[in-house]
Amino acid sequence: MIQTHVILLGAASHESVSCVTANVQAFVTDLSHEDLDVEENLQEMVELIFKRAMKKPDSAAVFAELCQHLSEVEFQSLSDWSVSVSFRSLLVKHCQAEFMKNLDKEGIHQESWSCLKPVQDVRVTDRLREEQQNTKPSGRFLNMLRFIGELFLSKVLAEKSMHCCIRRLLQKGDGPSLEGLCQLLQMIQQDLEVVTSQEVMDTYYNQLDHMAEKGKRASRLSLLLRETVDARKMAYSTPH
Repeated sequence: MIQTHVILLGAASHESVSCVTANVQAFVTDLSHEDLDVEENLQEMVELIFKRAMKKPDSAAVFAELCQHLSEVEFQSLSDWSVSVSFRSLLVKHCQAEFMKNLDKEGIHQESWSCLKPVQDVRVTDRLREEQQNTKPSGRFLNMLRFIGELFLSKVLAEKSMHCCIRRLLQKGDGPSLEGLCQLLQMIQQDLEVVTSQEVMDTYYNQLDHMAEKGKRASRLSLLLRETVDARKMAYSTPH
């Protein structure tokens, strides 16, 4: 029953997304609470929505709206009556797990260099490091960040989750991470500024500004970093 509901919602084409959006409330109303009164069913709903959002990124906002409507679903855990289980808490955990899993898959990992240590070929190591800096992100990685951004804009995920994502992406600092970060910031920057101190936001963008100046970045990535920094400056300079 749950799977049928989610697949039907995600089956719409890009042209009919507006129609799906109009029917989200009806979808939630039609979804019986009896389908969600067991933790396993609620977890299944979370995983199915996330999976469909990954496959249909143009409908990410629709699925985020659906999550917003479902975020109030909560009940006592059958395994431990002293705690409650909610759709929102399960969704947050799933987003965290998917973010870390997909982040680990992107780019060339430091561990892959270990076999080169006995050779100590600096030229090979430098080439691998340059490849890591310039690798393009996978579509799934970008789709995931887009959905996470939409969940924040829909007030399903809190700003704390966004700061965690931003700091992780900056810390990794390779090509896929930075390109994904630019996409995320371009989506959420204005809303995040409202709930975040200017000092913290300045720190993020100063790091991007510095990275854009580094010589070993691909020109495409350097341009994207610069565009992201400039977009914030333009937003501040535009009269409201």
